[in-house]
Amino acid sequence: MGTNLVKRIRLNCHELQGIIENRDGSVVPLPLMQVMSPRKYALATLAGALVMSACGSGTGIIASLPTVQKSYTVFALTGTPASSPSGINTYIQSTVRVDGNANFDVAFDLDQAGNVLIYPVQKVVSSISASRQVGMRKIAGTFDALTIAPTGTYFDSTIVAKKGDVIALQSLRNGISDACQFDISPYIYSKLGVDSIAPATKSIFVSVVLDPNCGFRSFATGIPTQ
Repeated sequence: MGTNLVKRIRLNCHELQGIIENRDGSVVPLPLMQVMSPRKYALATLAGALVMSACGSGTGIIASLPTVQKSYTVFALTGTPASSPSGINTYIQSTVRVDGNANFDVAFDLDQAGNVLIYPVQKVVSSISASRQVGMRKIAGTFDALTIAPTGTYFDSTIVAKKGDVIALQSLRNGISDACQFDISPYIYSKLGVDSIAPATKSIFVSVVLDPNCGFRSFATGIPTQ
């Protein structure tokens, strides 16, 4: 493999960590995390306690947004133009370019056997903030059968998937100005199903259900209760 930076921006399957760079060779910087002052932290803690007390339930949190299901077409990282959308940002419900801005949750590629390779964002962009990590779990069963995100450990290793496979995603979203910055739970959950694969055009067709409420795990239609 040559040292051409354009080739490095469109990934080689065997080189993942830290290869997303600007064309001048510098890694794209991400905003530094800011730390709350003790006063702000105390106020935030008190506000959270009041919300839980007022609701009077186990978690004290009520969801306000319905789940969303969408279908997407993404393109393999290897052998496609840099402008092709090879990633999905689940929270903004969009396919996106994969670059050093790390504006994606997962990125996609194809191996020589035609399987889908799914990478969490931190495996592609090494300079990413600690508040933008994504965990994944391959789930047995059908896409429709997965009605709630599982508890337990989510992993940051690459997933090899084929048509019909289902993956649960846990996206950390508690950075500055992010969706769950001030929520008790910092996670957004979604499920992803591989609908079909077209190796000839390096296209991957997927379905995603997003629960946009921080900490909620339901993939049922409507506003979740869990």
